[in-house]
Amino acid sequence: MKRLTGIVLALVIALSAVLPVFAQAEHNPATCTDVPVLVVRGMDFGGLYTDVGTEKQEAAIRVEAKAIVGAVFKGLFGSALTLSLDPTMKAVANLVSGIFEYIKMNPDGTSKHNTSAIEYPLAAQNYEAFCNGIDSEYGMIHSMIDEVGDHAYYFNYDWRIDPFVVADDINETVERMVKETGHDKINIACCSMGGVMTLAYLTEYGYDRVNRICFMSSTFCGGQVASDLLAGQLEIGDDTLFNIAYDATKDIPVVGFLMKALKFVGAFKLVSGLAGKITSKYLEPVNDEVLYPVFGGTLTFWALVQPEDRQPAIDFILKGKPESHPELYKKIQALWAMMDGRNELLYEMLDNGVQIAVVAHYDTPLIPVYEGASMNGDGILETYEMSGYATVAPYGKTLGDDYVAENPEYLSPDRVVDLSTAILPDHTYIIKGAPHVGGTYGTDYADFFVWLMTNDGEEFYAGVNPDYPRFMLSDDSQTLTAFN
Repeated sequence: MKRLTGIVLALVIALSAVLPVFAQAEHNPATCTDVPVLVVRGMDFGGLYTDVGTEKQEAAIRVEAKAIVGAVFKGLFGSALTLSLDPTMKAVANLVSGIFEYIKMNPDGTSKHNTSAIEYPLAAQNYEAFCNGIDSEYGMIHSMIDEVGDHAYYFNYDWRIDPFVVADDINETVERMVKETGHDKINIACCSMGGVMTLAYLTEYGYDRVNRICFMSSTFCGGQVASDLLAGQLEIGDDTLFNIAYDATKDIPVVGFLMKALKFVGAFKLVSGLAGKITSKYLEPVNDEVLYPVFGGTLTFWALVQPEDRQPAIDFILKGKPESHPELYKKIQALWAMMDGRNELLYEMLDNGVQIAVVAHYDTPLIPVYEGASMNGDGILETYEMSGYATVAPYGKTLGDDYVAENPEYLSPDRVVDLSTAILPDHTYIIKGAPHVGGTYGTDYADFFVWLMTNDGEEFYAGVNPDYPRFMLSDDSQTLTAFN
């Protein structure tokens, strides 16, 4: 028996020495055709925590029913006594400020509290949540795990901090992927806010490690919602209010008809008018008590500000005195320089063999609280920026029957989007009706995403695959069809 046990132990030891050799062979790029894929997720409001990794870990954004009820009661009671809206607005401002207390930033753009995001340093297949993911980035990484196994990685981050700081972490992840997989280059899918974070990585570290990059509903050209927020361009328009109300109820005929009736009798104009009066009176106090403390130091939002809104944002958030926030303003200027150099960087990448795809959606109304909400979008971001500055008609409208595109091939069949003005028109896909980011596991969209990230063809431009033309339609189940 002892001799048999010894033989078994010897075999186990021998196998333990040999098996790693076979495992390493799987990661040899000479025999492995799976290019590693990194999914850089978008902004996740609920993904920030205080004291991450400790027993005290807690969600950073804290909404308590008791606090809400108390604030509402206090505000309404005070307004009833004074016949003024001031107590209610004050109570609401305090409530919102309290809810967002633990995501507030210091005046220099660093976190005020010990708040951060959970990191996932290992290959994505080591995390159960990704192996079972369904929607958006979770569905995308699930699809990647199915397709490339341990060559799929997921990058999470604190979306509030300086994108150049996030870039350092992206670089660390990329270098770890290269070391662990044995490949010299990787493919990157940057979703939503991940667009500007990845742009910071490319600006800071270059693109030697990048084989392909796909901007998925991303902020690589900024975002009007953040631009208007920081510039104080807040507005609840009657049309935008109707658009989102009708879109949410149109599948219920009776309710949809009611929304149209309310619009006809001017109900939405009435609400918009009241909101406008409140905004004009309380905009400055709201900035002082909510917008500046919560978002004024969020460098990511500053990166998204459009060139024409930069000075208005400085005037509104920083009171026209950037010198009073020297550290913050220095970082803001660096981010704006990055955005200004974006086009040249992307063209250079293409010239040097990096493959690029841009995917943007339209035909879903935007949140009706800012001036740009009349633009077309995917419910979260605007198609104009997502597409790299294509010419896009306002939501619910077209560019007109007499509109002439510079290149007819770049005009969507419904005459809503013209890619002639986009940065990379030949590399841009436009999908009508798709939700923000998309990629729900098991759908046509997921198949499209997998193809974008894994096909090994030398030609890589929008429409190279007849199954995925430049313009597509998506239904509620993310089934994709050609838009002819």
